[in-house]
Amino acid sequence: MPFVQSLINDYRHQTRLYKFIADPPTTTMQRLKGLTTGSLPTFVDAGSNFASSEINEDNIIQQLINNNKSVVFMGDDTWESLYPGRFLRSYPFPSFNVFDLHTVDRGVKKHLLPEINAEDYSLLIGHFLGVDHCGHRYSPDHPAMANKLTEMDDVIRSVVENLDNDTILIVLGDHGMTKTGDHGGDSQSEVNSALLLHSMRPKVWSEDQVLKQVSQIDLVPTLAPLLGVPVPYSNLGALITVVAFEHKAVDADMLLLKALAANQHQISNYLLHYNQISNDLPGPEMAVFNEMESSMQPSSSVSKPARLKQADRYLRYMKKAKEMCQRIWAKFDINLMLIGCLQVLYTILLHAMSLWGVTQSSTSYEVCLCQLALTFTSLVVSYLATPALYSAIIQSFLFTLCIVICLSSRQKVQGASLADLLSLACLAGLCLCSLSNSLLVYEDKCSHYLTQSVLLLTWLTHVLTIIKRDLPKGKDRNKLSTCLVKVGKSNSTYLLFSLSILVRLGHVFGACRKEQEGCEVSLFFTPLSSLHGELGTYKSIRFWLMSVPAVVLPVAAVRRVLTVRGHLNGRSPLTLAATYALPIISFLVIFDWAAGNAIALQVWQRTLFARAVYFIAIGTVILAFSWPKAIYSLSNSSRTIEYDGSVSSLYNYLKRSLESKASENSHPLVYGLGIIYSAVYIIMATTLALVLLMIAGDGMACSLTFLFCTLLLYLDLHQFVIKQQTDSSITSALCWYLIAKYFFYATGQQQTITSIRWDAAFHGFAQDHSSHIVPAILLFASTFSSQILCSLLLPMLLIVTESPQSIVRSLQVCPPRSISGLGEITLVEQEPETRQRLLRLFIAYLLSHLCKSFASLGAAVLLRRHLMVWKIFAPAFIYEGASFIVTSLACILSYMLFMRITRSLQTYLSKFSLVHSD
Repeated sequence: MPFVQSLINDYRHQTRLYKFIADPPTTTMQRLKGLTTGSLPTFVDAGSNFASSEINEDNIIQQLINNNKSVVFMGDDTWESLYPGRFLRSYPFPSFNVFDLHTVDRGVKKHLLPEINAEDYSLLIGHFLGVDHCGHRYSPDHPAMANKLTEMDDVIRSVVENLDNDTILIVLGDHGMTKTGDHGGDSQSEVNSALLLHSMRPKVWSEDQVLKQVSQIDLVPTLAPLLGVPVPYSNLGALITVVAFEHKAVDADMLLLKALAANQHQISNYLLHYNQISNDLPGPEMAVFNEMESSMQPSSSVSKPARLKQADRYLRYMKKAKEMCQRIWAKFDINLMLIGCLQVLYTILLHAMSLWGVTQSSTSYEVCLCQLALTFTSLVVSYLATPALYSAIIQSFLFTLCIVICLSSRQKVQGASLADLLSLACLAGLCLCSLSNSLLVYEDKCSHYLTQSVLLLTWLTHVLTIIKRDLPKGKDRNKLSTCLVKVGKSNSTYLLFSLSILVRLGHVFGACRKEQEGCEVSLFFTPLSSLHGELGTYKSIRFWLMSVPAVVLPVAAVRRVLTVRGHLNGRSPLTLAATYALPIISFLVIFDWAAGNAIALQVWQRTLFARAVYFIAIGTVILAFSWPKAIYSLSNSSRTIEYDGSVSSLYNYLKRSLESKASENSHPLVYGLGIIYSAVYIIMATTLALVLLMIAGDGMACSLTFLFCTLLLYLDLHQFVIKQQTDSSITSALCWYLIAKYFFYATGQQQTITSIRWDAAFHGFAQDHSSHIVPAILLFASTFSSQILCSLLLPMLLIVTESPQSIVRSLQVCPPRSISGLGEITLVEQEPETRQRLLRLFIAYLLSHLCKSFASLGAAVLLRRHLMVWKIFAPAFIYEGASFIVTSLACILSYMLFMRITRSLQTYLSKFSLVHSD
């Protein structure tokens, strides 16, 4: 900052600049709390950033009010939530929209100078946000950041020119910033910021000591004596000793020593009362503090060296107190932890019993009743606050009773295949990663390895089936070589090869954690609007050769599949949506990305395309639930349909019927009926994928496209495998889960607070939201896009087992052929069995998520005193829990869609008598 540097050069006797050290984690609410109370922020305080509540803890604002002094505020409206009704005058402005660089700053500049010249206040607070938002949106090296810093220079210059001799200017940053513009971790670039103290008086600072850095919470005990108010009760900061105090009758050094004594006494009083209430502070350390305190008796008769020595004792006492509180601040309720762990563990075991047929059927109410009983008991036990051992005994007894009830009506337990056991071993390996901080840091690579392993396992299952079927029992090398050649030319081999390439390419879009040494942030994370200068060529190449094809090609492929399968004929609402809505959404997504790069456009113009995408996508979803039949019926005069499942034969029959002008008694022809389930799910998934692509941004578009293609290719591989063996829902569900888990990282996410893309909450909206519902939906959709897409398409693992044609084969016009069976209509005719298989599939998939969540929970509990608990293990548990909730909601929506299609088809088919002819 040029002006700040010149300010230091011109007013060396008036200005001090320090490195301002913030205690991580670095988020807005926690920083404001630390700056006003002097207390240490905690990890749990991070939740208050989303719904900031009033701070009732003693703070500098309240102390000023108690002493008949006034505070004027302008800027970030978070202050109004934290200190409602505390300001003499307040000018709050909406602050959550990171795309808005100017609204808050312009509002502060408008009121700043007039308020400086007023004389009815003791403290004036101006909270600018432009630099912070500019870092989030463009990164620190963007030209927009230089413009913002120049603007702040002008503000500081104008403030200095209007200061009087009785005013101190304090300019500070509440946190730092990484190279990508983020903050929230504990790296040096994030916790370090600048603190500038400036006064017009020639002698304000003590020249005996020069501090290089101060802690953020040290500002409160420094401001309190300057403003003539007591230090807040829960403060743990120490006075900045270079500040000198003026008094006509008392020496400045003696005033400083008295201020330090008051600061130390306040901290000692706080530790004493805190220890009486919680009894958490270590006894030996408290004894040391008592000994240190007994030697601290300030006296006005001691020499200056003795005063400096006494001041050093005060500072050492306060430093040790702060370090002790930082070390033991976290409190853990072992009883509640144990209850929660047992609740999740017994839930896993209970539903695993249902999965393997211990209960009478997957649709039995036994599991639901037992789950409700376990949940109710856990709530009662936690409310009674019983000892941990008693809680475990009560829950274990109830779970044993549930097992006895289930076993009393059990059928023959279903055995697990070798493929199922190996898949479970892969899941167990992923869960064990949660116990190691190094493996958890590199979990993206672990999930990549395990995903490839399960894909290979699925292929090997198919290969072994072919070898076992085609290879004779005798040893014949010619037959063996012929069989291996057949395996090499098999479609499943090509599918495995394609899947491996897509999964490996997804790794290019992975994000970096700070703990991953040698990891470089990819340019794919940088939006188009932030690419400038030498990156202009890369910007054009990425947009036209990667981003645009990532949207257009999947839509073209899906339309081709639907056309060949016969779903784009007729005028049904869902058919019209698939015909016109998908291309329109794809082009709107491209226009939205281009508009975000056009700075000259007005705000409403940049948000128009995104809102249009939301509107059309919501309409398509409503159509899918209201009229879930993408079919074309030619005649309804007869109640009998001759159907063989072949699209081409139906087309030929339709052509002959039109040419011969069939009579009123001809059979009705229904086009696309045999693959009606897959059509609806493909339309829904494509619509959702386009919305997620838009929110993710042009840089991450290819990663989500790779995910979508991976899911469709795996469905074909699964279809090949299922034809050769019986139910493989466990292996396929586990592989489906691992794909979702891996692409969570491959879409640029990490299990850290700093990796959250807050800008997704405002995609398509110009101003702050009136509620937290819409931004929460957009934020969760952006963060857990892979889980949402996989959960929606999960029933396709069941649907493709009855589909007459694979998805890849549908990309080409197939020759006429006869396919036995009624295709996906079989799922309607065998509804009880279909529902049981579907529930089994959902249970296996959700249990995979729950096992990983339990592993993260157990790791957070067992390693609660680990050095990395708040940096690695706790965020991982939060992410896994949120992922499970989002996945469960998406699975419920997917299940409801399946049942809606079933009910609609049952109503439709009740009018006819299906006749199958080969």
